[in-house]
Amino acid sequence: MITRVAVITEGLMNRNWRVTTAAGVWAVKQLLDVGPEVARQQYRAAATLAGLDLPVPAPVLAGDDSVVFIDGAAYAVLPWVTGVHRAGHSLTLAEAAALGELLAALHLALADVLEPAPDRLLVPVTDLPTARAKINRYLSLIGQQATPDNFDRYVEAQLHHRRRLLEQATHLHPAGETLVGPCGYTHGDFQHLNILWNKGRVSAVLDWDRLDIRPLGLEVARSATLLFGYGDERGLDLARVAAFSSGYRRHRPISSPDLANAVHRLWWERLSNDLWQLELHYGRSDTSCDHLFVSASELLHWWTANLEAATDAFTAAN
Repeated sequence: MITRVAVITEGLMNRNWRVTTAAGVWAVKQLLDVGPEVARQQYRAAATLAGLDLPVPAPVLAGDDSVVFIDGAAYAVLPWVTGVHRAGHSLTLAEAAALGELLAALHLALADVLEPAPDRLLVPVTDLPTARAKINRYLSLIGQQATPDNFDRYVEAQLHHRRRLLEQATHLHPAGETLVGPCGYTHGDFQHLNILWNKGRVSAVLDWDRLDIRPLGLEVARSATLLFGYGDERGLDLARVAAFSSGYRRHRPISSPDLANAVHRLWWERLSNDLWQLELHYGRSDTSCDHLFVSASELLHWWTANLEAATDAFTAAN
């Protein structure tokens, strides 16, 4: 018997509910970001990780299936895990390091339980003509607005600034036809809204929808920027970035050159190609992520001015 249903407002990609029943409390997710077969593969991996005593909720099976269809829509049910989301700046340096250690443990476990992954991959790099065209497209869309608002004006100024930065940074374009690694299975969105804490420890790593093979250093770099970015002109909390990265590398070593390469490539993609919030705003009339464009722009300004310091934090001796 269901006694209570509450909508979970956090998250961008799926619809989620907390459902209280006589048998317990459950998290119910409507799968919108991936198809059912991909979801099944991801939930099999999650169940295996849970069996290794890692903080990953295992799906509830309906028969032998982790995906349930109701009126043509796909859903998954997982046990509700007690915990809270914590912003990266609320973590102590020891907790930031422990979080890095946990990410390393997840990467190592995934490598053990899934099919072998290539150690190196050719990773595409956005070229300058593509970056210029993307920026110009959004500038054109803003120019077509009959009555531009404050967000339009902010975006326009940021895009002009980004275009200038690109021209100044042409010599920093990463090599495009180079094998990048080490690679392996990654969570794909390891950030505070997908991590629950309870009594000073991680109680759950949620939302494995983006599980895939990627450069491991890319996940370390991306996660740190999402976890420890201030969201304003202060950029990154480099002390916590260093603790997180060191914690990871103590358990899953990555050479400093490989990690520095991953950090540099992520910075370049943020500069040249990371405009997904504008696609939502101008392509779908969805303003829910406008604030993320603002915080990403502020981080990009700071990161570009502090490339060496940011890279040093990731590659500091552990």
